Amino acid sequence: MRTSHVAGLLFLATATLAQQQQTVEITSEPSHHLVLQNEYVRVFDVTVAPKATTLVHRHGYDYVFVTLGDSDVVSARPGEKPVALQLKDGEVRYTPGNFAHAAINEGNQPFHNITIELLTPAAHVKTCTESCDSGGCIGATPHSPAVGCPSTIRRISADQWTMSLVTLPPSSRLEKHTHTVPHLVVAVSDLDLTSQSDSGSNNIKRGPGGLAWVPAGVTHALANNSAKTAQFVTLEFNSDKQNQ
Repeated sequence: MRTSHVAGLLFLATATLAQQQQTVEITSEPSHHLVLQNEYVRVFDVTVAPKATTLVHRHGYDYVFVTLGDSDVVSARPGEKPVALQLKDGEVRYTPGNFAHAAINEGNQPFHNITIELLTPAAHVKTCTESCDSGGCIGATPHSPAVGCPSTIRRISADQWTMSLVTLPPSSRLEKHTHTVPHLVVAVSDLDLTSQSDSGSNNIKRGPGGLAWVPAGVTHALANNSAKTAQFVTLEFNSDKQNQ
């Protein structure tokens, strides 16, 4: 059965690539929508309809992506065997750039992800396999033992950046902290948060795939106003490494 499935993927990918005469730039691929760009990243909101495929498009930069919803996808590079990817909601992956491929959605739901091109090459990329959790109840105090335990779990890191998954249980709070480096936030779940700083409070509402760019030096506390768990991915940049 597995052999038959792989043969089917190979046939589908070969047929898909044979129909296309040329590779397009990622900015010209209709499923990829550029939503943010700065000196660190180019960010694309990507949606591929069920049973649909993208055009063959080029990834000129290394990139990471955040999967939004469970997905069953095939990555087909011209001249290579297709690769089947079974991705989970909130899963993050790193892919070295300088290649072209088509993404084929084999699922019955849209394949939705946030693709983040890294404008500086990454060095010493590794997926965290041990001591990944920040540990303890972040934000809990002896005076508020009923508060849930927010967590920050490191997923992938390089010399230049760190990618983590942050989980805030219902009505939980991250106490005041300072972001010493700039970072990108990608909502995995619906977010209804309040950011509280010395200058006041700011309500943050985002759906899955919603973005926020946070500059270095921001000091705030973060509260989850929802009765549901909030999850988001952070991509923190080490400014000292960007030009090395």
